[in-house]
Amino acid sequence: MAGNSLVLPIVLWGRKAPTHCISAILLMDDVSMIVTGCHDGQISLWDLSLNLEINPRALLFGHTASITCLSKASASSEKQYIVSASESGEMCLWDVNDGRCIEFTKLACTHTGIQFYQFTVGTQREGRLLCHGHYPEILVVDATSLEVLYSLVSKISPDWISSMSIIRSHRTQEDTVVAVSVTGILKVWIVTSEVSRMQDTEPVFEEESKPIYCQNCQSISFCAFTQRSLLVVCSKYWRVFDAGDYSLLCSVPSENGQTWTGGDFVSADKVIIWTEDGQSFIYKLPASCLPASDTFRSDVGKAVENLIPPLLFSVLDRADKQLLICPPVTRFFYGRRECFHKLLIQGDSSGRLCIWSVPDTLELQDNTEGLRMTTSTSLQEAFCKLMPRPAGIIDQLSLIPNSNEPLKVTASVYIPAHGRLVCGREDGSIVIVPATQTAIVQLLQGEHMLRRGWPPHRNLRAHRNKVTCLLYPHQVSSRSMKTKSLPLRYYSLNRQLVDGRSDAEGEVLILLAL
Repeated sequence: MAGNSLVLPIVLWGRKAPTHCISAILLMDDVSMIVTGCHDGQISLWDLSLNLEINPRALLFGHTASITCLSKASASSEKQYIVSASESGEMCLWDVNDGRCIEFTKLACTHTGIQFYQFTVGTQREGRLLCHGHYPEILVVDATSLEVLYSLVSKISPDWISSMSIIRSHRTQEDTVVAVSVTGILKVWIVTSEVSRMQDTEPVFEEESKPIYCQNCQSISFCAFTQRSLLVVCSKYWRVFDAGDYSLLCSVPSENGQTWTGGDFVSADKVIIWTEDGQSFIYKLPASCLPASDTFRSDVGKAVENLIPPLLFSVLDRADKQLLICPPVTRFFYGRRECFHKLLIQGDSSGRLCIWSVPDTLELQDNTEGLRMTTSTSLQEAFCKLMPRPAGIIDQLSLIPNSNEPLKVTASVYIPAHGRLVCGREDGSIVIVPATQTAIVQLLQGEHMLRRGWPPHRNLRAHRNKVTCLLYPHQVSSRSMKTKSLPLRYYSLNRQLVDGRSDAEGEVLILLAL
């Protein structure tokens, strides 16, 4: 809001979908929506149909750095709130029903993991966000205001927390927060309703601190089926512990130089583990790890290293074999929507989402096909399905003979004082158009689709290569020059810019309002 005028941003992507290098994934509890965060700082909302078809719905802009983690921020199906965190310490609270950013805060620390925790005080339910990351404690944040209430602190060997899990107790009012530090120390905090109501008081210290020698811990998962087992995945091995006294039940090394990046329980006797290159494996746990078995804990205190449990299924890596600029992000989720779903979801640097539905019955694998993919899509595929095709800001002015693709806009600058948009293109030309009229005609259908009825524009040709940057000096500093509502003129200078170049040969074009 500037004065009495409302500034409404409008983005026209054109036929090329925006980049979406996925860095975080979240599935809503009702299996109706997938939320992805990317390294550019944007958040994408993907609608998920009953037959698990994916359709992108919205892009949310609020972060200035890479998204590090996502978490739900409410337990209500009516108010679907999520929270996101970035590398620069930003936290945003979103209403995913309409894409609004409800709250924003910025801390001096980077979160790498957030988990939602709800507790009951009388008849009222309150939500908390337990955050860990590049700092030696767990911050407890109010899920509504994003205010830091108190922290879970280590007295013994304090260090950054690699991963964390919340163990809910159905028998007592005490819940347990279990975490593993970067040095392989397991930490246990007891959280009660009295502790959860704390605010601006002394920090809560751990109840137990135990070395479990888990270096490079990637994830911790609590078995919701047995309420007794804890899965700890490290880069070179994964281990199962008894959640009662944290005794080691089994330890499985990686094979063929694979690097594990996470895992979870598929059922009481099965786990799914995934690797850095996008592969996943489903293992059947040995009987000594199952509380219902007569041989439960029979191997405690014995050599349980290098035990390879039977491999039930392997989820093969991506079929397209496209070269990715960073490792894909894989997560396993439970959810209920008409039926109980077990979904393995993977997102990669090309903006593609893949879903595997894990069946309840898994037998020993006797072929190399692996678990078949349920569905897959990307932002670019969604753009290609749209009719009519999405329009860029000056696509009708950039048509090339005998080509279906328009000239690419490689640089742009908006001049509010004149209401003009200046676009530099890959052939070295610069087009000046009235911004509001151009946006309106591109959003509507009519004669302008064939370039007829297009607003008046000006085409400047001075460069021999693509335009890489544009500058309107008066917009940066009023001391640059005086501007009046008179036509724009341009000058071409054959010298190098200090902060950048305008084309491949260093030719500089300066726009002046004289």
